[in-house]
Parts: sequence; structure tokens; C-alpha cells
Amino acid sequence: MVSAVHRGYAQGMQIMKKISSMSCKKFKVFWSLTMGLIRRLRVTQRAMERAMLGVSLRDQIRNVEIRRTTRVTDIAQREAEVALGGPHSSE
Repeated sequence: MVSAVHRGYAQGMQIMKKISSMSCKKFKVFWSLTMGLIRRLRVTQRAMERAMLGVSLRDQIRNVEIRRTTRVTDIAQREAEVALGGPHSSE
């Protein structure tokens, strides 16, 4: 079973490989900032989903269960698809 941290890291690595292949050196400088923003987006998204369902952290319901109930796509996964030219891309 792959943890959310490993999935997030793998998605970030996919983005980095795509951009580094385009020889964008500025991206490498701001890599930690980018990963920090993705982490903050995930935390914010989880808080909004918990608020939608009226669930607190003390209820100890897994994020997977909350996502299954709300049917909301993970923001980091969606952004990775957009960066890689996936199905939600506006290119």
C-alpha cells in the first residue's frame, strides 16, 4: 500500500522530469516552494471536504473515505495531470 506522501512525491517527480526535460532551470530553484504549495493545497482541500461532511479530525475517518463520499478529485493529482498535458489540460 502506497502512502499519500509517496504518491505526492511521485506526482511531483513526474512534473519535475517533464519540466527538466524542457530545460527549465528556474523550476529546480523553486522545487521546494512548489512542493510546499502542493502540500498546503492538499491540507486546505481536506479541511474543506471535512467541513462539507461535518466531520472533525477527532472522528479519525480516512481521507480516502471522505473523498469517496464527496467524489472530489485530489487537487495534487489534477495539477499533475495538467502539468503533464493530461485530460484536464487546457493546452
